[in-house]
Amino acid sequence: MINTINTKAEQLSKGFFSTGNGKETVLVLGSCRSIPYMNYFTELNNENGGRYTINFIDPFYSNWNEKDERVDYEQALMECEKNESLLEMFSKVDVFIHEYYGNAGLFNCDKTAGKNIYQFRLNPKIDVCIPNYNDRFVLFGDIVTFDTEMRKKAMQDFNVIGGLSEQTQKEIFDISQQNLNKFYEICRLSDIPEMEQYFKDNFTKRRLFWTYNHVAKDFTYFIFVKLCKKFLGIDLSEQFIRQIYQMPDMFANNYTYLTFYDVKWYGFDWNEEIKQLRDKL
Repeated sequence: MINTINTKAEQLSKGFFSTGNGKETVLVLGSCRSIPYMNYFTELNNENGGRYTINFIDPFYSNWNEKDERVDYEQALMECEKNESLLEMFSKVDVFIHEYYGNAGLFNCDKTAGKNIYQFRLNPKIDVCIPNYNDRFVLFGDIVTFDTEMRKKAMQDFNVIGGLSEQTQKEIFDISQQNLNKFYEICRLSDIPEMEQYFKDNFTKRRLFWTYNHVAKDFTYFIFVKLCKKFLGIDLSEQFIRQIYQMPDMFANNYTYLTFYDVKWYGFDWNEEIKQLRDKL
């Protein structure tokens, strides 16, 4: 399985991670959330005789060197501009699949940015911006952990009445709703706006995210199936869809649990144990 360990090591060594040797070149640019697509494409290669060469870049890796020491991020990005093997790979890309970047030097995906990836020999035939689920605080446990004001109010409530007051619950729920609405806007701005309705229809019924940053396989497989049909002209078989769905869920080993308050306000039915919010305070 392709994971953060082998992608990071190879990227820091040569500028990008690569697998497969097909005639069509795919570049996946994104955070660790995008690595599942690499595994899906690898399975697709196994099905179609190795059609693709699949490359991956996570701009965040530029915070480290090959010895896993922290380095100056901006300087590291500037060094990437001189990496001839990286630039040569850009020139060969046929399919570009990426999260949105607007503050990552040459990896910026906004063509209006002063510096962007399209200025560095990238001219793909197919360009797909996928929805980016980043810092989307939805569950009560995440909000009281990372929102200082809400954490303070939650602690006061527990110390006085042994749980969250209705007012604090409503405030936390409003924050959750605001974060969901921001994500829906991101979906609409992406090339897969269908994710908005899929998310709305399913997020209380199944795990679409493990934490505020890490998505679950029900999230990534939907996007992959959609981009294959919509942009690559590939209708994946039900057997293949089941096959990639059965692959290990990359971030399932560390997740934010559901609390009584999540169930009360959203009606989550994930068939999971409901835990005490107090454990987060």
